[in-house]
Amino acid sequence: MRKYYWILLFAVGLLSSCEKVKDLSDDASIERFEITSYTPTTAELGEIYRNDKSIIIPVVPEDNLFPLTLQTVLETSSTTHKVLGNYVKGQDIVFNGGESTINFFLIAESGFVHPYSISLEAMDTGADILQFKFEDSEKMTITINPWSKIVNISVLDPGFPVTIKPTIRLSEDATFEGYTEGEELTFQSFEDIKEITVVSADRQTRRTWKIQFGALLQIPNSDFESWGKFGNDINLNEETIDPVPGYGKGWATANNYFVQGTRPVEHNGGYAAKMTTNEQNALIFGKLIAAGSMYTGCFKFDVGALNDPRSMTHFGIPHTVRIKSIEFDAKYEPGPQLKQAVKSGSKYSIEDREGVDVGQAFVEIIRWTGEGAFEYHGRPADGVEVLGRGEILFDGKETKYRNWAHYNIPVVYTNQTDIPTHIVIVFSSSKSGDIFLGAPGSTMEVDDVKLIY
Repeated sequence: MRKYYWILLFAVGLLSSCEKVKDLSDDASIERFEITSYTPTTAELGEIYRNDKSIIIPVVPEDNLFPLTLQTVLETSSTTHKVLGNYVKGQDIVFNGGESTINFFLIAESGFVHPYSISLEAMDTGADILQFKFEDSEKMTITINPWSKIVNISVLDPGFPVTIKPTIRLSEDATFEGYTEGEELTFQSFEDIKEITVVSADRQTRRTWKIQFGALLQIPNSDFESWGKFGNDINLNEETIDPVPGYGKGWATANNYFVQGTRPVEHNGGYAAKMTTNEQNALIFGKLIAAGSMYTGCFKFDVGALNDPRSMTHFGIPHTVRIKSIEFDAKYEPGPQLKQAVKSGSKYSIEDREGVDVGQAFVEIIRWTGEGAFEYHGRPADGVEVLGRGEILFDGKETKYRNWAHYNIPVVYTNQTDIPTHIVIVFSSSKSGDIFLGAPGSTMEVDDVKLIY
Protein backbone atom coordinates (compact mmCIF):
# COMPACT_ATOMS: atom_id res chain seq x y z
CA MET A 1 0.00 0.00 0.00
CA ARG A 2 2.72 2.47 0.94
CA LYS A 3 4.72 1.59 -2.16
CA TYR A 4 1.66 2.07 -4.36
CA TYR A 5 0.95 5.56 -3.05
CA TRP A 6 4.60 6.57 -3.35
CA ILE A 7 4.70 5.52 -6.97
CA LEU A 8 1.37 7.19 -7.74
CA LEU A 9 2.30 10.45 -6.05
CA PHE A 10 5.65 10.50 -7.81
CA ALA A 11 4.04 9.87 -11.18
CA VAL A 12 1.32 12.49 -10.76
CA GLY A 13 3.80 15.06 -9.48
CA LEU A 14 6.16 14.39 -12.36
CA LEU A 15 3.43 14.59 -14.95
CA SER A 16 1.82 17.72 -13.55
CA SER A 17 5.16 19.53 -13.63
CA CYS A 18 5.61 18.96 -17.35
CA GLU A 19 3.63 20.43 -20.19
CA LYS A 20 2.06 18.02 -22.65
CA VAL A 21 4.50 17.21 -25.46
CA LYS A 22 3.02 18.14 -28.82
CA ASP A 23 2.37 15.47 -31.46
CA LEU A 24 2.65 12.60 -29.00
CA SER A 25 -0.31 10.31 -28.51
CA ASP A 26 -2.70 10.52 -25.55
CA ASP A 27 -3.69 6.89 -26.09
CA ALA A 28 -2.53 4.00 -23.95
CA SER A 29 -4.35 0.69 -23.85
CA ILE A 30 -4.07 -2.99 -23.01
CA GLU A 31 -3.71 -5.20 -26.08
CA ARG A 32 -3.48 -8.53 -24.25
CA PHE A 33 -3.96 -9.78 -20.71
CA GLU A 34 -3.58 -13.48 -19.97
CA ILE A 35 -3.21 -15.68 -16.88
CA THR A 36 -0.49 -18.26 -17.45
CA SER A 37 -0.71 -20.09 -14.10
CA TYR A 38 -2.12 -19.66 -10.59
CA THR A 39 -2.12 -21.00 -7.06
CA PRO A 40 -3.93 -22.65 -5.46
CA THR A 41 -4.19 -24.87 -8.52
CA THR A 42 -7.61 -26.05 -7.32
CA ALA A 43 -9.10 -22.62 -8.00
CA GLU A 44 -11.77 -22.49 -10.71
CA LEU A 45 -11.39 -19.46 -12.98
CA GLY A 46 -13.81 -18.33 -15.67
CA GLU A 47 -13.21 -16.40 -18.88
CA ILE A 48 -11.62 -12.99 -18.35
CA TYR A 49 -13.50 -9.96 -19.65
CA ARG A 50 -13.06 -6.19 -19.65
CA ASN A 51 -15.42 -3.44 -18.54
CA ASP A 52 -14.31 0.08 -19.45
CA LYS A 53 -10.96 0.42 -17.62
CA SER A 54 -11.33 -2.80 -15.65
CA ILE A 55 -10.09 -6.35 -16.13
CA ILE A 56 -12.47 -8.76 -14.42
CA ILE A 57 -11.57 -12.34 -13.51
CA PRO A 58 -14.51 -14.64 -12.66
CA VAL A 59 -13.63 -17.06 -9.84
CA VAL A 60 -15.65 -19.70 -7.99
CA PRO A 61 -15.68 -18.81 -4.24
CA GLU A 62 -14.43 -21.70 -2.16
CA ASP A 63 -12.71 -22.37 1.14
CA ASN A 64 -8.93 -21.87 1.20
CA LEU A 65 -9.05 -19.87 -2.05
CA PHE A 66 -7.04 -16.94 -0.69
CA PRO A 67 -4.38 -15.79 -1.09
CA LEU A 68 -4.94 -16.29 -4.81
CA THR A 69 -1.67 -15.76 -6.71
CA LEU A 70 -1.71 -15.22 -10.46
CA GLN A 71 1.10 -15.27 -12.98
CA THR A 72 0.05 -13.05 -15.88
CA VAL A 73 1.14 -11.58 -19.21
CA LEU A 74 0.29 -7.95 -20.01
CA GLU A 75 0.88 -6.41 -23.43
CA THR A 76 0.18 -2.73 -24.04
CA SER A 77 -0.23 -0.56 -27.12
CA SER A 78 2.78 0.95 -28.86
CA THR A 79 1.71 4.39 -27.62
CA THR A 80 2.01 3.30 -23.96
CA HIS A 81 5.14 4.79 -22.43
CA LYS A 82 5.08 3.26 -18.96
CA VAL A 83 3.06 1.13 -16.51
CA LEU A 84 2.89 2.40 -12.91
CA GLY A 85 1.10 1.27 -9.77
CA ASN A 86 0.41 -2.13 -8.23
CA TYR A 87 1.01 -4.10 -11.43
CA VAL A 88 4.61 -4.88 -12.36
CA LYS A 89 5.30 -6.89 -15.49
CA GLY A 90 6.87 -10.24 -14.68
CA GLN A 91 5.77 -10.20 -11.03
CA ASP A 92 2.92 -12.20 -9.50
CA ILE A 93 -0.27 -10.44 -8.51
CA VAL A 94 -1.90 -11.53 -5.27
CA PHE A 95 -5.53 -11.27 -4.16
CA ASN A 96 -5.98 -11.63 -0.38
CA GLY A 97 -9.77 -11.58 -0.66
CA GLY A 98 -12.62 -11.32 -3.10
CA GLU A 99 -12.89 -7.54 -2.67
CA SER A 100 -9.18 -6.95 -3.33
CA THR A 101 -8.33 -4.83 -6.37
CA ILE A 102 -5.08 -4.34 -8.24
CA ASN A 103 -4.85 -0.69 -9.33
CA PHE A 104 -2.37 0.57 -11.90
CA PHE A 105 -1.89 3.25 -14.57
CA LEU A 106 -0.87 3.27 -18.21
CA ILE A 107 1.10 6.40 -19.09
CA ALA A 108 0.76 7.51 -22.71
CA GLU A 109 3.57 9.04 -24.77
CA SER A 110 2.15 12.49 -24.08
CA GLY A 111 2.04 11.83 -20.34
CA PHE A 112 -1.73 11.29 -20.27
CA VAL A 113 -2.72 8.92 -17.43
CA HIS A 114 -5.12 5.99 -17.99
CA PRO A 115 -6.26 4.27 -14.76
CA TYR A 116 -6.90 0.51 -14.85
CA SER A 117 -7.86 -2.12 -12.30
CA ILE A 118 -7.90 -5.90 -12.02
CA SER A 119 -10.63 -7.38 -9.83
CA LEU A 120 -12.38 -10.67 -9.09
CA GLU A 121 -16.02 -11.56 -9.73
CA ALA A 122 -17.73 -14.34 -7.80
CA MET A 123 -19.16 -17.14 -9.96
CA ASP A 124 -22.22 -19.13 -8.93
CA THR A 125 -21.13 -22.20 -6.96
CA GLY A 126 -24.51 -23.88 -7.35
CA ALA A 127 -25.12 -23.54 -3.61
CA ASP A 128 -25.48 -19.79 -3.28
CA ILE A 129 -28.02 -17.38 -1.82
CA LEU A 130 -28.76 -14.98 -4.68
CA GLN A 131 -31.54 -12.90 -3.14
CA PHE A 132 -32.81 -12.39 0.41
CA LYS A 133 -36.01 -10.42 1.10
CA PHE A 134 -38.66 -10.08 3.79
CA GLU A 135 -41.38 -7.63 4.79
CA ASP A 136 -39.99 -4.07 5.02
CA SER A 137 -36.54 -5.20 3.87
CA GLU A 138 -36.61 -2.51 1.19
CA LYS A 139 -36.11 -0.02 4.02
CA MET A 140 -32.83 -1.71 4.96
CA THR A 141 -29.53 -2.42 3.22
CA ILE A 142 -29.03 -6.12 2.51
CA THR A 143 -25.65 -7.27 1.21
CA ILE A 144 -24.91 -10.82 0.10
CA ASN A 145 -21.20 -11.63 0.20
CA PRO A 146 -20.47 -14.84 -1.75
CA TRP A 147 -16.83 -14.88 -0.64
CA SER A 148 -17.55 -14.94 3.10
CA LYS A 149 -21.02 -16.58 2.79
CA ILE A 150 -22.64 -13.79 4.82
CA VAL A 151 -26.03 -12.13 4.36
CA ASN A 152 -25.84 -8.85 6.25
CA ILE A 153 -28.99 -6.86 7.05
CA SER A 154 -27.89 -3.30 7.84
CA VAL A 155 -30.27 -0.98 9.68
CA LEU A 156 -29.88 1.76 12.27
CA ASP A 157 -32.20 0.14 14.84
CA PRO A 158 -34.14 -3.05 14.01
CA GLY A 159 -35.94 -3.02 17.39
CA PHE A 160 -34.76 -6.31 18.89
CA PRO A 161 -36.08 -8.90 19.25
CA VAL A 162 -37.04 -8.95 15.58
CA THR A 163 -38.64 -11.82 13.64
CA ILE A 164 -38.44 -12.09 9.86
CA LYS A 165 -39.95 -14.54 7.39
CA PRO A 166 -37.52 -14.41 4.47
CA THR A 167 -38.05 -15.20 0.83
CA ILE A 168 -34.76 -16.62 -0.41
CA ARG A 169 -33.71 -17.20 -4.02
CA LEU A 170 -31.02 -19.84 -4.45
CA SER A 171 -28.80 -21.06 -7.25
CA GLU A 172 -30.77 -23.00 -9.88
CA ASP A 173 -32.32 -26.19 -8.44
CA ALA A 174 -30.40 -25.81 -5.16
CA THR A 175 -32.15 -26.83 -1.94
CA PHE A 176 -32.01 -26.10 1.78
CA GLU A 177 -30.60 -28.52 4.33
CA GLY A 178 -31.94 -28.27 7.88
CA TYR A 179 -34.10 -25.27 7.02
CA THR A 180 -37.65 -25.07 5.68
CA GLU A 181 -38.41 -22.45 3.06
CA GLY A 182 -40.45 -19.64 4.64
CA GLU A 183 -39.39 -20.55 8.18
CA GLU A 184 -39.27 -17.59 10.56
CA LEU A 185 -35.97 -16.37 11.99
CA THR A 186 -35.85 -14.45 15.28
CA PHE A 187 -32.87 -12.28 16.17
CA GLN A 188 -32.29 -11.16 19.78
CA SER A 189 -29.35 -8.79 19.11
CA PHE A 190 -26.68 -7.82 16.60
CA GLU A 191 -24.58 -10.73 17.92
CA ASP A 192 -27.34 -13.27 17.18
CA ILE A 193 -26.33 -15.06 13.96
CA LYS A 194 -28.42 -17.66 12.12
CA GLU A 195 -27.04 -20.28 9.73
CA ILE A 196 -28.69 -21.68 6.60
CA THR A 197 -27.09 -24.49 4.60
CA VAL A 198 -27.61 -24.60 0.83
CA VAL A 199 -26.95 -27.73 -1.25
CA SER A 200 -26.34 -27.70 -5.00
CA ALA A 201 -28.58 -29.63 -7.42
CA ASP A 202 -25.95 -32.33 -7.93
CA ARG A 203 -25.45 -32.62 -4.12
CA GLN A 204 -21.70 -32.04 -4.58
CA THR A 205 -21.51 -28.55 -3.04
CA ARG A 206 -22.69 -27.47 0.40
CA ARG A 207 -22.35 -23.91 1.64
CA THR A 208 -23.42 -22.73 5.11
CA TRP A 209 -24.45 -19.09 5.05
CA LYS A 210 -24.55 -16.75 8.05
CA ILE A 211 -27.54 -14.41 8.37
CA GLN A 212 -26.94 -11.40 10.61
CA PHE A 213 -28.18 -7.92 11.45
CA GLY A 214 -25.61 -5.15 11.39
CA ALA A 215 -26.01 -1.54 12.44
CA LEU A 216 -25.52 0.82 9.50
CA LEU A 217 -23.93 3.58 11.50
CA GLN A 218 -21.88 6.72 11.08
CA ILE A 219 -19.53 7.87 13.83
CA PRO A 220 -21.15 10.77 15.72
CA ASN A 221 -19.56 14.21 15.41
CA SER A 222 -17.69 13.22 12.23
CA ASP A 223 -18.29 16.74 10.93
CA PHE A 224 -16.14 17.89 13.90
CA GLU A 225 -18.51 20.64 14.96
CA SER A 226 -18.60 19.91 18.70
CA TRP A 227 -15.58 20.65 20.96
CA GLY A 228 -15.13 21.48 24.63
CA LYS A 229 -13.87 20.48 28.07
CA PHE A 230 -15.47 17.35 29.51
CA GLY A 231 -13.93 16.78 32.93
CA ASN A 232 -10.61 15.61 34.28
CA ASP A 233 -11.12 12.02 33.10
CA ILE A 234 -11.21 13.13 29.46
CA ASN A 235 -7.91 14.68 28.37
CA LEU A 236 -7.32 16.22 31.83
CA ASN A 237 -10.17 18.66 31.18
CA GLU A 238 -8.28 20.25 28.28
CA GLU A 239 -10.23 21.22 25.18
CA THR A 240 -10.76 18.25 22.86
CA ILE A 241 -13.24 16.85 20.36
CA ASP A 242 -16.59 15.90 21.91
CA PRO A 243 -16.34 12.11 22.43
CA VAL A 244 -20.03 11.43 21.76
CA PRO A 245 -21.74 9.00 22.20
CA GLY A 246 -19.43 8.43 25.18
CA TYR A 247 -15.86 8.16 26.38
CA GLY A 248 -14.03 5.58 24.27
CA LYS A 249 -16.92 5.30 21.79
CA GLY A 250 -16.29 8.27 19.51
CA TRP A 251 -13.50 10.60 18.34
CA ALA A 252 -10.53 11.52 20.53
CA THR A 253 -7.35 13.60 20.53
CA ALA A 254 -4.19 13.42 22.62
CA ASN A 255 -4.60 16.97 23.94
CA ASN A 256 -3.39 17.36 27.54
CA TYR A 257 -1.45 19.73 29.81
CA PHE A 258 1.66 19.40 27.62
CA VAL A 259 0.31 18.85 24.10
CA GLN A 260 -2.37 20.93 22.41
CA GLY A 261 -1.96 19.29 19.04
CA THR A 262 -5.55 19.22 17.74
CA ARG A 263 -7.94 22.16 17.64
CA PRO A 264 -11.06 23.24 15.77
CA VAL A 265 -10.57 25.57 12.82
CA GLU A 266 -13.18 27.38 10.76
CA HIS A 267 -14.01 25.64 7.50
CA ASN A 268 -16.92 25.63 5.05
CA GLY A 269 -19.30 27.47 7.36
CA GLY A 270 -18.47 25.33 10.39
CA TYR A 271 -15.43 23.65 11.90
CA ALA A 272 -12.78 21.16 10.84
CA ALA A 273 -10.14 19.44 12.98
CA LYS A 274 -6.65 20.93 12.61
CA MET A 275 -3.71 18.80 13.76
CA THR A 276 -0.32 20.46 14.30
CA THR A 277 3.09 18.96 15.00
CA ASN A 278 5.04 20.84 17.65
CA GLU A 279 7.82 20.66 20.20
CA GLN A 280 6.93 19.93 23.79
CA ASN A 281 8.80 20.12 27.07
CA ALA A 282 8.09 16.76 28.70
CA LEU A 283 9.16 17.41 32.28
CA ILE A 284 11.98 15.08 33.24
CA PHE A 285 12.27 13.60 29.73
CA GLY A 286 13.44 16.80 28.01
CA LYS A 287 12.15 18.06 24.66
CA LEU A 288 10.04 15.87 22.39
CA ILE A 289 8.41 16.13 18.96
CA ALA A 290 4.64 15.61 19.25
CA ALA A 291 2.38 15.05 16.24
CA GLY A 292 -1.19 16.30 16.30
CA SER A 293 -3.66 13.43 15.97
CA MET A 294 -7.33 12.59 15.74
CA TYR A 295 -8.59 9.02 16.10
CA THR A 296 -11.47 6.82 17.12
CA GLY A 297 -10.95 5.70 20.70
CA CYS A 298 -9.76 7.52 23.80
CA PHE A 299 -6.69 9.07 25.40
CA LYS A 300 -5.50 8.01 28.84
CA PHE A 301 -2.79 10.28 30.22
CA ASP A 302 0.09 8.65 32.09
CA VAL A 303 2.97 10.88 33.14
CA GLY A 304 5.22 7.84 33.30
CA ALA A 305 4.56 7.09 29.62
CA LEU A 306 5.50 10.44 28.08
CA ASN A 307 8.35 8.74 26.26
CA ASP A 308 5.89 6.24 24.69
CA PRO A 309 2.88 8.20 23.43
CA ARG A 310 1.35 5.16 21.72
CA SER A 311 0.74 3.54 25.10
CA MET A 312 -1.57 6.44 26.05
CA THR A 313 -3.58 6.35 22.81
CA HIS A 314 -6.26 3.66 22.89
CA PHE A 315 -7.39 3.08 19.30
CA GLY A 316 -10.75 1.67 18.25
CA ILE A 317 -14.46 1.95 18.97
CA PRO A 318 -17.17 -0.75 18.74
CA HIS A 319 -18.29 -1.46 15.17
CA THR A 320 -19.65 -4.77 13.83
CA VAL A 321 -20.28 -4.13 10.12
CA ARG A 322 -17.69 -4.32 7.35
CA ILE A 323 -17.25 -1.14 5.33
CA LYS A 324 -15.93 -0.65 1.82
CA SER A 325 -14.00 2.54 2.52
CA ILE A 326 -13.89 5.85 4.36
CA GLU A 327 -14.26 9.27 2.74
CA PHE A 328 -13.19 12.66 4.06
CA ASP A 329 -12.01 16.14 3.09
CA ALA A 330 -8.45 17.11 3.98
CA LYS A 331 -5.46 19.36 3.33
CA TYR A 332 -1.86 18.94 4.45
CA GLU A 333 1.15 21.24 4.73
CA PRO A 334 4.56 20.17 6.09
CA GLY A 335 6.59 22.19 8.55
CA PRO A 336 9.84 23.83 7.37
CA GLN A 337 12.34 21.46 9.05
CA LEU A 338 12.08 17.75 9.79
CA LYS A 339 13.32 17.01 13.31
CA GLN A 340 13.57 14.10 15.72
CA ALA A 341 13.84 13.85 19.49
CA VAL A 342 16.75 11.58 20.36
CA LYS A 343 17.43 10.14 23.79
CA SER A 344 20.83 10.79 25.31
CA GLY A 345 21.19 9.40 28.79
CA SER A 346 17.96 10.07 30.64
CA LYS A 347 16.75 13.00 28.49
CA TYR A 348 15.71 13.72 24.94
CA SER A 349 17.09 16.48 22.74
CA ILE A 350 15.95 17.55 19.28
CA GLU A 351 18.08 17.10 16.18
CA ASP A 352 17.51 18.13 12.56
CA ARG A 353 16.79 15.41 10.01
CA GLU A 354 16.88 15.41 6.21
CA GLY A 355 13.66 15.04 4.27
CA VAL A 356 10.14 16.40 4.33
CA ASP A 357 7.37 15.51 6.77
CA VAL A 358 4.51 13.18 5.78
CA GLY A 359 0.94 13.18 7.08
CA GLN A 360 -1.06 10.00 7.49
CA ALA A 361 -4.61 8.73 7.45
CA PHE A 362 -5.54 5.08 7.90
CA VAL A 363 -8.45 2.83 8.75
CA GLU A 364 -8.38 -0.63 10.31
CA ILE A 365 -11.22 -3.09 10.84
CA ILE A 366 -10.51 -5.10 13.99
CA ARG A 367 -11.75 -8.34 15.53
CA TRP A 368 -11.15 -8.60 19.30
CA THR A 369 -11.14 -12.09 20.87
CA GLY A 370 -9.09 -11.34 23.99
CA GLU A 371 -10.20 -11.39 27.59
CA GLY A 372 -11.24 -8.33 29.56
CA ALA A 373 -11.60 -4.85 28.13
CA PHE A 374 -10.52 -4.15 24.55
CA GLU A 375 -7.10 -2.48 24.34
CA TYR A 376 -5.19 -1.65 21.17
CA HIS A 377 -2.35 0.82 20.64
CA GLY A 378 -1.77 0.29 16.92
CA ARG A 379 0.74 -2.46 17.61
CA PRO A 380 0.39 -6.27 17.44
CA ALA A 381 -1.40 -7.51 20.56
CA ASP A 382 -2.89 -10.76 21.83
CA GLY A 383 -6.54 -11.08 20.89
CA VAL A 384 -6.38 -8.36 18.22
CA GLU A 385 -6.74 -9.33 14.56
CA VAL A 386 -6.70 -6.72 11.81
CA LEU A 387 -9.29 -8.02 9.33
CA GLY A 388 -8.78 -5.19 6.83
CA ARG A 389 -6.78 -2.00 6.40
CA GLY A 390 -6.42 1.05 4.16
CA GLU A 391 -4.02 3.99 4.26
CA ILE A 392 -3.02 7.17 2.48
CA LEU A 393 0.21 9.10 3.03
CA PHE A 394 0.27 12.85 2.46
CA ASP A 395 3.78 13.37 1.12
CA GLY A 396 4.86 16.88 2.11
CA LYS A 397 6.91 17.21 -1.09
CA GLU A 398 3.67 17.20 -3.11
CA THR A 399 2.19 20.70 -3.21
CA LYS A 400 -1.21 19.38 -4.39
CA TYR A 401 -2.00 18.26 -0.82
CA ARG A 402 -1.87 21.85 0.38
CA ASN A 403 -5.38 22.55 -0.92
CA TRP A 404 -8.63 21.06 0.32
CA ALA A 405 -9.60 17.89 -1.58
CA HIS A 406 -11.88 14.88 -1.16
CA TYR A 407 -10.28 11.49 -0.42
CA ASN A 408 -11.42 7.88 -0.34
CA ILE A 409 -9.49 5.11 1.39
CA PRO A 410 -10.63 1.60 0.36
CA VAL A 411 -10.36 -1.13 2.98
CA VAL A 412 -8.42 -4.17 1.76
CA TYR A 413 -9.51 -7.25 3.70
CA THR A 414 -7.18 -10.14 4.46
CA ASN A 415 -9.87 -11.98 6.45
CA GLN A 416 -13.12 -12.36 4.54
CA THR A 417 -15.19 -14.35 7.02
CA ASP A 418 -14.94 -13.14 10.62
CA ILE A 419 -17.26 -10.47 11.95
CA PRO A 420 -15.51 -7.27 13.10
CA THR A 421 -15.81 -5.86 16.60
CA HIS A 422 -14.07 -2.46 16.30
CA ILE A 423 -13.08 0.22 13.80
CA VAL A 424 -9.90 2.30 13.99
CA ILE A 425 -9.55 5.57 12.06
CA VAL A 426 -6.44 7.69 12.59
CA PHE A 427 -5.28 11.05 11.22
CA SER A 428 -1.86 12.47 12.06
CA SER A 429 0.11 15.56 11.07
CA SER A 430 3.34 13.49 11.21
CA LYS A 431 3.10 9.77 10.47
CA SER A 432 6.22 8.98 12.52
CA GLY A 433 5.19 11.02 15.54
CA ASP A 434 5.25 7.87 17.68
CA ILE A 435 9.05 7.82 17.31
CA PHE A 436 9.22 11.60 17.85
CA LEU A 437 9.98 12.34 14.19
CA GLY A 438 8.20 15.25 12.49
CA ALA A 439 8.46 18.84 11.38
CA PRO A 440 7.19 21.41 13.90
CA GLY A 441 4.48 23.41 12.17
CA SER A 442 3.23 20.52 10.00
CA THR A 443 -0.56 20.73 9.80
CA MET A 444 -3.31 18.40 8.68
CA GLU A 445 -6.91 19.61 8.50
CA VAL A 446 -9.74 17.08 8.20
CA ASP A 447 -13.51 17.39 7.90
CA ASP A 448 -16.65 15.33 7.16
CA VAL A 449 -15.53 11.73 7.65
CA LYS A 450 -17.99 9.15 6.30
CA LEU A 451 -18.14 5.36 6.41
CA ILE A 452 -18.98 3.86 3.01
CA TYR A 453 -20.83 0.54 3.15
